[in-house]
Amino acid sequence: MRKLLLLFFFCQAYVGYSQQQSGASFNGDTIRLNYGRPYTRCATMEHLAWMEKHDTGYKAKLIASQKLMDEWRSRHKPDSTTIDTEYTIPIVVHVIWNTAAEKISVAQVQSEIPVLNAAYNRQNADTTNTPAPFKSVAANMHITFCLATTDPYGSATDGIVYKQTSSTGFYAGFNTVKYPSLGGDTAWDVNRYLNIWVCNLQGGSLGFSEFPTTPLDNTFGSVILYTAFGTTGTLIVPFNLGGTTAHEIGHLLNLHHPWGDDGGLCPGQNGGHDDGAADTPPEGNGNLDKYTNNGNSNGATYGCPTFPYTDNCSTTYPGIMFNNYMEYTDDSCYNLFTNDQKSIVMAALHGPLAYLIKSNRCGPAGINEYSFNAGISVFPNPTNGKITIQFAEDRPEVCSLDIYNVLGEKIYATKTNHSTEVDISNSANGVYLLRISGNNVASVKKIVLNR
Repeated sequence: MRKLLLLFFFCQAYVGYSQQQSGASFNGDTIRLNYGRPYTRCATMEHLAWMEKHDTGYKAKLIASQKLMDEWRSRHKPDSTTIDTEYTIPIVVHVIWNTAAEKISVAQVQSEIPVLNAAYNRQNADTTNTPAPFKSVAANMHITFCLATTDPYGSATDGIVYKQTSSTGFYAGFNTVKYPSLGGDTAWDVNRYLNIWVCNLQGGSLGFSEFPTTPLDNTFGSVILYTAFGTTGTLIVPFNLGGTTAHEIGHLLNLHHPWGDDGGLCPGQNGGHDDGAADTPPEGNGNLDKYTNNGNSNGATYGCPTFPYTDNCSTTYPGIMFNNYMEYTDDSCYNLFTNDQKSIVMAALHGPLAYLIKSNRCGPAGINEYSFNAGISVFPNPTNGKITIQFAEDRPEVCSLDIYNVLGEKIYATKTNHSTEVDISNSANGVYLLRISGNNVASVKKIVLNR
């Protein structure tokens, strides 16, 4: 039985060792990244140590947040995570650029959203590649991410902020990109938007994030290297399929690395930790092979091993879950989140992130959004393309039926005052928002198209 550890234990364990390292310095502080490779996936734990050092109240906020989430999980049975409650999270992307190459296109920003929605709704095309022993624990989190369509002042937005900077780069693990005075950009309200900064991230890391605190820190969000964001544009292989952001958002939702960031120890050993998820196998990769840079990975697994792949903590079949989105493996290797990871995420959404899922910053601007009207039914959902929208009785006024994709683009529109059938079978698989409006009020329903 795995135990959910407080974040500062991870931090204390993580900063005590050194192998092949590269890193960065800022104002006398040095963050070292352990990889011995051109890039390491994530600098979140190094950033956590830096935050705790410079904010004396940060550890207390982490503990308060973890207590809140632990209490939620204790009140909800594990099988409650199978309830298909749908969540929508608005994203704002701050593109901080110095050179033309760093000013990534709108298309590149937009290309990341379908990747996130596929990953968190288990709609990725390679679900059939999930190893058989792990298929039973693969989870659909029912989370839809969208670029915000309403800014903090109530005006329409595409959810992208471009800001030119004089800084030639921002070092991994430090928060400089989040401050205008240091060449960055201020976060939008962290209780209403999930903030992502895309920039020239230096120091060898692809990204880093913060864990949720109570209250949320005003720098809460993820920072991503501009050549590892999205699926189009100038990207570095093998990090060109959007996996870095899927991984980093996992940290924002309180997910940890499966090997516990303990330097390669196993759960139960002195100083050994895990990720708090009971259905991810114990892990601490100390193999002397190319997937650990000959043992210099501090427990992490790189590349994309062939299943089954065992390590010194999971020594027999089926081995470790190297396809998990919270691993350090390649984008093409990523395949699943688990049910217990979903339970951890749900605790975060109903705890420190509760305002975020109620923010209503997705969909058309300028309307009042309410829970879906009890007198209206939409079926089947998920759908293969044809949807019946059924009113309990004919409406006295004509209503507008509008369907939007997660980029806020309208793909269908009609007007009616009675039950009707809608066909969106020519659209791509994914998540859509149905808005039924009349008299300046609206009901909004999430629709999943899966042909």
